[in-house]
Amino acid sequence: MASSNEMSRHSDFYISTVTFLVEDCLFKVPREPFQQESEVFCDMFSLPQGDNTVVEGLSDEHPIRIDGTRKDDFEQLLKALLHRKYGSQPNMPHGIEQWTSVLKLSTRWSFEKLRQASIDGLMESGIGAIDRVVLSQQYHVTNWLLPALNELARRPEPITLEEAKRMGIDIALKLASVRERGTVIARNNCCCYGIRRPDDDDVVVSSCRDPRIQNGDFSDQIRSTFSTFDL
Repeated sequence: MASSNEMSRHSDFYISTVTFLVEDCLFKVPREPFQQESEVFCDMFSLPQGDNTVVEGLSDEHPIRIDGTRKDDFEQLLKALLHRKYGSQPNMPHGIEQWTSVLKLSTRWSFEKLRQASIDGLMESGIGAIDRVVLSQQYHVTNWLLPALNELARRPEPITLEEAKRMGIDIALKLASVRERGTVIARNNCCCYGIRRPDDDDVVVSSCRDPRIQNGDFSDQIRSTFSTFDL
């Protein structure tokens, strides 16, 4: 039997692991995907270690602590990173919430391929226009903003207060300006909402959106109104 000094480690099938502590939970996972796919972790693992320094990540007693991250988000990142790499599709993240977790952490830690996978996963999950506007600003998904704003500009329903709060006052006001250009003054239309003039009970000022607007393209108006945004 060969001694330990005579043994070699297989280049493909000898896995190096790393232990992370996220909130109160330990995760022991293959190190290679982190090192190969993330600039942040690649740089972290490349830092020189002193002779008398305890190397973090090699044991449960000395894990790499990841502060400011929820363990549920980290779990979704691991699902996407490891199951995608090793071909276990049923265990991949599902739905908007889980893919948003992957988008958040892949953006933070520069997992470029994983970030694109999360963007694709969110689109396949049917993410709505409001969510696309919000996430495009949080995580720099620039090619989402213009189509999402166009969809909202065409929408017959008004932007709700809750939606405006989520998007932020600046975007909401600019979007309202774009939508206003598609508003027509009309009377005797059941789709309109009315404000009765206090000085004339028989006169109603009605405002509604032309149904043709739903098939329109507001791209030029959006680019003009949102000129300071990356569209």
